[in-house]
Amino acid sequence: MPVGVIAGKRTYMDALDGGPWQYGDDSVPTVGVTYFAGTFVRHPLALAASKAALEYLKQDNNKLQTQLNLHTAAMADELTAFCREVGAPLEIRYFSSLWRVSWLEDHPLQDLLFAMMRSRGVHILDNFPCFMTTAHSQQDIATIKSAFKESIAEMQEAELLPRRAAPRMALDPAHPPTPNARLGRDKDGQPAWFVPDPKAQGKFTKYQA
Repeated sequence: MPVGVIAGKRTYMDALDGGPWQYGDDSVPTVGVTYFAGTFVRHPLALAASKAALEYLKQDNNKLQTQLNLHTAAMADELTAFCREVGAPLEIRYFSSLWRVSWLEDHPLQDLLFAMMRSRGVHILDNFPCFMTTAHSQQDIATIKSAFKESIAEMQEAELLPRRAAPRMALDPAHPPTPNARLGRDKDGQPAWFVPDPKAQGKFTKYQA
């Protein structure tokens, strides 16, 4: 449940609830009370849920937060490394279990990334922060990573984002990797070594080191 908390020194907090007192007996607020209200102020269900969550965190001895932070860091670091590898101007910034897609430069249609991720089943409010939670399974995290990478690749393919050109191989014709190897080009047009195919006489197959 969404919860907001006002906290501070007793001098200031007592002005909101009157200090230590309770309903049902002859106790009264010990200081003057300032009226304030809101939909969920002192909401019984929200208070019960908050207490239960705090007690669980205390009993868990910080394991829950530690695991969440590790999952967040691992996902964010992997996606940032992916962006650097393919030359996409993004990175995933994070703190504890909070993470956010951050752009390193502006592009007119950059927000299309979030629409593409939604089409792959991952909803992120455009440019807003996200949170890893215990409700996210390893499969959920894998889905997020896959949707992000596929969306980036699609935007780069459509030239909506810059990308790093694939490095061209420098092959020395005078030094084949194995006897009878000859130079050629693979299906992507990149130079490569080819060797006789043992399964098809007169045919060649790409050499695998």
